Amino acid sequence: MKKNELLPTEENLINALTKDEIGRNKDIEYFLNILKCQESSCALALNGRWGTGKTFFVRQTEMYINASNFQSKMSDEKKNTIKKALAIKDYPNDTFAIYYDAWKNDNDTDPIFSLICEITKQVDEDFSIEKFGVSDFIALSVSIVDAIVGTNFKGLTELGQKEDAFGKFLNQKDTEKLISEFFSKLLPERGNRLVIFVDELDRCKPTYAIRLLEQIKHYMMDDRITFVFSVNFEQLQHTIKCYYGAEFDASRYLDRFFDLRMELPPIDMDDYYENIGLNHSYSIEIVIKQIIKNYNFGLREIGRFIPQVKTAVYSIFDNSYNFAFPDGHGKEFIMIYIVPLMIGLRIVSISAYNDFIEGKDSKPLQDLLSIPKLKPLLQHLLNDGDTLESDIKNECVGTQEIIDRLYDAIFKKQYSYNDYPTTLGRYEFGKGSKQFAIEVSTMMSHYTELS
Repeated sequence: MKKNELLPTEENLINALTKDEIGRNKDIEYFLNILKCQESSCALALNGRWGTGKTFFVRQTEMYINASNFQSKMSDEKKNTIKKALAIKDYPNDTFAIYYDAWKNDNDTDPIFSLICEITKQVDEDFSIEKFGVSDFIALSVSIVDAIVGTNFKGLTELGQKEDAFGKFLNQKDTEKLISEFFSKLLPERGNRLVIFVDELDRCKPTYAIRLLEQIKHYMMDDRITFVFSVNFEQLQHTIKCYYGAEFDASRYLDRFFDLRMELPPIDMDDYYENIGLNHSYSIEIVIKQIIKNYNFGLREIGRFIPQVKTAVYSIFDNSYNFAFPDGHGKEFIMIYIVPLMIGLRIVSISAYNDFIEGKDSKPLQDLLSIPKLKPLLQHLLNDGDTLESDIKNECVGTQEIIDRLYDAIFKKQYSYNDYPTTLGRYEFGKGSKQFAIEVSTMMSHYTELS
């Protein structure tokens, strides 16, 4: 089963830049131009829901900045590939970028020390104390970094046994001076300006997230540094309120730290569907796209949803199964329209899924089947004598009523062994319909196709 979600590996980042299958390059270009204009200390917040591609976006931005840097250790071939992908002229060659995954490091005692270590590690894994002088701060930073990159595992163990070494350091009066010294020694190695991307802050423990923001504000607001915080503002505000209380004004609190708030633009969904082969007028594709739209799925959710649907039901299109009779038509209907909806609901909310299959909530089916593109389908659900949306009021069977009949037949009606199946137009649903839908949606049926 192939995933549609790409992990931010170097290979995937470069391929996505060169192919630009979802039309993100123009957004990266705009963002780079904004970063290019920063001349003093600045903290930017890039807002986007979880799963919308923020990490991929900032990693590609970081990659371009470092490909443009005159001290970059990238191969010339890789540099040229990255730079040709974007229409940027004369991006500064004295700027370099660092990526910091805050969530990955939120078990560390001191956020700022963790950040310093990551900066040191990414700039040069061969850094030595001698290169920077003998300040206690630099010595401590480098010793940990040495341990991280594998040159001194013992050092890391010994440090872990010490009592909050960096916490003691932060109590010194000259903390700001020492950190400034760190960057004064660091920057000439790679350039004159540093862009630090802080990602996944909204997923961190509240104490860590707040300490990181506060410590950066107090110790690292340097005119030579631009911070970019890639966040989900809604979740980050929730994190802040978990610490300070539900009535705390988290939005104004965050304004203290961010000079500029920006939104990650949505991708062009038509381009996306075109590039993943979801560009036909088949009913199953209409259903998939509508579910994605109804529940506002992000890229990560789409990457989970589509492979599951394909695995569960796409085998019916290989002509191996006969759905020629009314009960067969009913099964085919369930696989095309009901199963994708059930899979989507499980991603959205397990309680919404349970309400749906337990016959408590038909709204998801109403929202799906009421769209104009599926209107012809409703005609096939009418029995003899029924008229859809007739001008004659007494003969009219409304869209909602038809869908309610369908929902009741599959999920609400309690069939006994003596009950006849429910016939709706060309479709037949009976005692086993609900169980059939559940089994197929779980991808544990003989219709499952893993290849």
